[in-house]
Amino acid sequence: MIKKAKDKIIDEEQIRVQVHEILRKKSLCYKLYSESEIEQDYVINSIVKSIIGKTNYYDIAWEVVVNIVNYLKSEDCVMYLIREDGKSMEQLAAYGDKVNDKKIINRLVIPIGTGIVGTVAMTGIPELIHDTTKDERYMQDIEFNYSEITVPVVLNGQVIGIIDSEHKEKNYYTYDNLLTLMNISRVIAKQLNNAVRLEKRIENEKIHKQLNHQLKSKNKNLEEYAHIVSHDLKSPLRNISTLIEWVKEDNIDKLDKTTLLNIQQIELSLEHMEKLINDVLEYSSIEENVVSKSMINMDRLLSNILKVISVPANMTIKMGKMPDTLYTDQTKIKQVFQNLITNAIKYNDKKAGTITINHTDLGNKHQFTIADNGIGIDKKYFSKIFKTFQSLHKNHKSTGIGLSIVKKIIKVLKGEIWLESEIGKGTTFYFTISK
Repeated sequence: MIKKAKDKIIDEEQIRVQVHEILRKKSLCYKLYSESEIEQDYVINSIVKSIIGKTNYYDIAWEVVVNIVNYLKSEDCVMYLIREDGKSMEQLAAYGDKVNDKKIINRLVIPIGTGIVGTVAMTGIPELIHDTTKDERYMQDIEFNYSEITVPVVLNGQVIGIIDSEHKEKNYYTYDNLLTLMNISRVIAKQLNNAVRLEKRIENEKIHKQLNHQLKSKNKNLEEYAHIVSHDLKSPLRNISTLIEWVKEDNIDKLDKTTLLNIQQIELSLEHMEKLINDVLEYSSIEENVVSKSMINMDRLLSNILKVISVPANMTIKMGKMPDTLYTDQTKIKQVFQNLITNAIKYNDKKAGTITINHTDLGNKHQFTIADNGIGIDKKYFSKIFKTFQSLHKNHKSTGIGLSIVKKIIKVLKGEIWLESEIGKGTTFYFTISK
C-alpha cells in the first residue's frame, strides 16, 4: 500500500509559489483570503479527537472526510489508499451520494498516474484546481465539479494515501484550504499507516491459523492413512513369508542350489519391504509440534541403545564427555542416536571400526557429534542423504528413510543437523537440540 514520493520536500511557501505560477500562466482570476489559525486549528483538533483510539483504517478515513466536508462545505470528499502493489489506489472512504451507511457503493480503483488524484499519488505534490474543465486529467465520479483540491498523505517520504475534495463552483478553494488539508494529512499519516499494518497483521494471522488448522487436519489424515496402509501391507507380507518358508521346508531335498538362492532373495526382499513399511510409519508418526520432555540419564540411554543394536566385535564405541542428564524428548532423542550409530556401523568397511560420540555445550543448545572411520560420503551427496527414500548404497537393510527420520526429529527438537566427510576416511554427523 506504499508508493514512493518524489525526492522533494514541499513546504508551505513552495506550494504558494507553485500555485501562484500556475494561476499566472493560465491567467485565471481568483480571490485570496486568509483563514484564521483558530479555524484551522479547530478542524485539525476535531479530526485528532475523532480518530484517537481508532484502529480500523476505514473508521479513520470516514472521520477525516466528514470533518473536511464540514470544514470546506464541499459537495464531495474522498480518501484513497495506495494498494500494496504500489500501482493503483482504491477509495477508502467518501462523503456524498455514492455512500450508503458509511460504505462506498461502487468503490473505484484508479491506476497511479491517472487523473489528478493519480498524478498527486505519483508525484507526492498537492494540487489546487480552480477550473477542472481546463484540466484534461479531471475524472468525473458521480457529478461534475469545477473545483478540486488534492493532497497526498505522506509518511517517511512515501505516499500512502490521497485526500481529494471537490466543489461545484469554480475558484472555490484557497491556498489556506490547501495548507489546512496538508496539515491534516500530516496529522493522520502515522495513525492511518499503523491501522493499515494492524489490519494486515490480523488478516495474516487469520490466514496462518487457517493454514495451520488445515495442515494439522491433513497430517492427522496422513498419519491415519499410513497406519492403515502399513497394517494392510504387513499382513500379506507375513503370509507370503510363511508360505515361502513352508515351500522351502517341504521341498528342501527337491530344490536345487539356484532355486534356494532365489528363495533367499525373495526372503530378503520381503524383509526389506517390511522394514520399509515400518520406517514409513515411523516417519509419518513424528508429530512436528509434539514434544514430551523429561530428564534423561545419558549413560543409561546410550547403554540401552548399544544393547539393542548389537555392536559387532570389530567395532569400538568411544564416549567423550557427555552431560549427566538431558532435558528433552526421550523417545525422539533415542531414535536420533540409534539411527546415526546404526548407520556408522552399517557403512564401516574397516577391520577395526571406531565410532566416537562427543558433546559440546553451546549455551542455549546442546551439540552432539557422532564420528566414524567408515567408507565416507562424497560431498555432492550431503544434501541428498537427508531426503526420503534416498540411499547411496544398495543394501537390503537400508530403506533410505533413516536419515529423513533423524532430520525431522531434529527439526521438532528445534535443532539442526549437518555433516563432514571424506571418502575412505569416515564421516562425522553434527546435530544440535534446544535446551
